[in-house]
Amino acid sequence: MTEVRLDPMTSEEYETYHRAAVLAYAEGHVSAKSWPAEGARQRAIDEYAELLPEGVATPGHHLYTARNGDRAIGMIWFAERPHGAYLYDIRVDADLRGQKYGEALMRAMEHEVRAAGLKAVRLQVFGNNSVARSLYRKLGYLETNVVMAKNLD
Repeated sequence: MTEVRLDPMTSEEYETYHRAAVLAYAEGHVSAKSWPAEGARQRAIDEYAELLPEGVATPGHHLYTARNGDRAIGMIWFAERPHGAYLYDIRVDADLRGQKYGEALMRAMEHEVRAAGLKAVRLQVFGNNSVARSLYRKLGYLETNVVMAKNLD
């Protein structure tokens, strides 16, 4: 069994995460064709600033560094919402993907969600992210709505 421990993310870890996350978020939206490339990075910066104005100290947000032993292997971020928890981000280091860390990380997050007194988890995933969608389905997550688009250019 792949072991994962969740430690509260430090401010230093957050700074490293934030730099990479903003870029990946913008690129994800551009790749999924939900945002135009022009202005995508600034839009991502703005959304993160709105969601996490106090970084790791933002009330109601839980950011964790995932570890296997002493090695940091990824991160996960969820927030408390009226419906339960909303999963904003999950990352497993590229060299560890395909080794069940994503599944272990999700299960560890679900434990933290329960410990916070929340009864459900919601998330959004880009339609072209088949690996993540497969993981979520395997863990029992159901699609509740699907947004579709067609570029007419």
